[in-house]
Amino acid sequence: MIALSLTSEGNEHGVGSSGGHGPSAPPDLKDLARQWSSELRRADVHPFLITAMVQRISLHIERQFVDIARSHGLGAGDLRVLLALARSGPEYALRPTELFRQLLITSGAVSKQVERLVALNLVRRATHPSDIRIQLVVLEDAGHQIARHAMETIISSFCGLQSLDTQQSNEIAAALKLLLTTVESASDLTEGGKRE
Repeated sequence: MIALSLTSEGNEHGVGSSGGHGPSAPPDLKDLARQWSSELRRADVHPFLITAMVQRISLHIERQFVDIARSHGLGAGDLRVLLALARSGPEYALRPTELFRQLLITSGAVSKQVERLVALNLVRRATHPSDIRIQLVVLEDAGHQIARHAMETIISSFCGLQSLDTQQSNEIAAALKLLLTTVESASDLTEGGKRE
């Protein structure tokens, strides 16, 4: 099981417990959490520790994803559009509204990304074959090849995740699912149960 603990050797402020990291190394998150726990009179700071870990992980993931996108001459948002289309099924086509809902971005951002991809001949705009009122974004062969190559990179050598064994991967995925459900449920409550 995955567990988080703030207990360690050293004083309560984490002084001298950085594990020998150099001055340029990022701060140890448990040290920061212990410092806040001490400052707030032993308050439970696990929410801070969890969010700090997620933020740091997201930075590493985004940096590597950006590198993958740049290797194909694209921005990260452009690549996400191609990946969404590539997983959409044999027609490889989605409505613009489906794209921005899946990618959790605005319709304006999707429009700009689609325009860039159209100019690169990676996607094209088309009308639905059974309803000309419905506009579609369709993945071209060149865009499909980029999406497949990018996903093959992600599942084979991305942020060191390939070094995790099956049990570790399953435990982490389960913990992250719980975290995601918790965060999204709280978001629903604060937004009155409504989502864009």
